[in-house]
Amino acid sequence: MTAKVYCGIDPGYKTGGIAIVSGDWGEVHDLPTFESGGINCHQMDHILNSTSIDFVVIEKQGGRPGQGVTSIGNLMMAYGQILGCLQMLGLRHEIHSPHSWKKKMRVTKDKDFARQLAIQQFPKLAMDLKLKKHEHRAEALLLAAFARELDRG
Repeated sequence: MTAKVYCGIDPGYKTGGIAIVSGDWGEVHDLPTFESGGINCHQMDHILNSTSIDFVVIEKQGGRPGQGVTSIGNLMMAYGQILGCLQMLGLRHEIHSPHSWKKKMRVTKDKDFARQLAIQQFPKLAMDLKLKKHEHRAEALLLAAFARELDRG
């Protein structure tokens, strides 16, 4: 019996992350975006089709108090593009709020805490998480770990 493969996606308009994990193996990527923003679905397809993924968890997106209308619009456009890519690829996925998955995975609001936690859980990927700006990669890894927990029931 082969180990199941899980994916976590931390959405963004110009940033974000995709992680794929199975057993003690994993890989993490920056979310493929265009320089001007928006999701490069061709590159996302290449990443997601690099292996047979069983289950994906994506972080739910929404506006936050004080966030500008243009910023919210851009983020929601990218979020919709990601969901469209997942639908097109026929990947089983669920959307979870930041509050729900972070509570389950014991992630605080401190972005660097998420990075340190991901390094602890995925030490083989520590070099891919060495910079503070790699917080999106870290959250994608933790979302993939959350997907694995959900699938275990």
